[in-house]
Amino acid sequence: MELVSLFIFVSLMLSSTTLTQQHNLESWTPQSRLNGSGDEGWQWLPEVVDATPVYQTAGLDTTEVTRAVIVLQGKQRNCWSSWNVANNAFYNATYNDATIQRSQISITGPCFLSEADLNAGAAQEGAALMGKHDMDQWTPKLAHYMERSVYPNLKVLVVGGHSAGSQMAQRYAALLHFWVANPASLCWLTSERPIPNDACEGYDKFKYGLQSNFPAYATENARTLGRDGIIKRYYNRTLNYAWGLTQGHTRLERGQNFVAKLEDMDGIPNLTTFDWVPGVGHSAQNMTTSDAGIDKLFRYMGNIDSA
Repeated sequence: MELVSLFIFVSLMLSSTTLTQQHNLESWTPQSRLNGSGDEGWQWLPEVVDATPVYQTAGLDTTEVTRAVIVLQGKQRNCWSSWNVANNAFYNATYNDATIQRSQISITGPCFLSEADLNAGAAQEGAALMGKHDMDQWTPKLAHYMERSVYPNLKVLVVGGHSAGSQMAQRYAALLHFWVANPASLCWLTSERPIPNDACEGYDKFKYGLQSNFPAYATENARTLGRDGIIKRYYNRTLNYAWGLTQGHTRLERGQNFVAKLEDMDGIPNLTTFDWVPGVGHSAQNMTTSDAGIDKLFRYMGNIDSA
């Protein structure tokens, strides 16, 4: 069976010099009328132009799809917004590059619902909820695109996120595989840190390290592989990191320290890239529609033979 290349895109703020075309920038009901929030729970999920109710690109012949992009929601869990930002970037990409075809790329914005959404009304009884059934929410999204009878020509599967979504992607990259953008924190591969950590209890426990405290879905995997096995697998992943240079000192410094640590280990992995983008702060819209964001989400092929 032909293997699909799975990319992880870590986006940390990007800017675009390409001609942009805004499409459906706010094609859902304004947030003031959504009746809810990420903290208190959403009462319902809005419809979005060009997407099915699960926020997946509509109207495609799946046999023609060669690339799939899964975009992860941020802290507010407004998955419709994350999907729409990626769809806007996709329109920009096709507007500026004739080799990128809408008929060949499918975008999905998974909605990870919580107990707050269950109480508020957006989630139904029996739904997989964050914190309790994390992999129950992930597995169907990945398995859907890996079904060869539905997507026989799929070559690349990209998983990407910004901010909180990027943190999720980067941590799955160590344990599974994904794209990371502007994370507030990172999962370090070794127990060493660039500054003293004696007073920082739990600094090497997951989600900040690989010592222990793994989520339920990864416990057996982590026990079998151990730290060395996880690091070895991480080095065989295709990961694309990007940081915006005007988003603030803390996130940027963490990213620079993380890159320096990789260099001190066995060097930057062959399948890992980094983009440092001037003039952009902590913005999912600017990150995703930037030159680097568009390239990594919709064009970048990496080393397909090695990925």
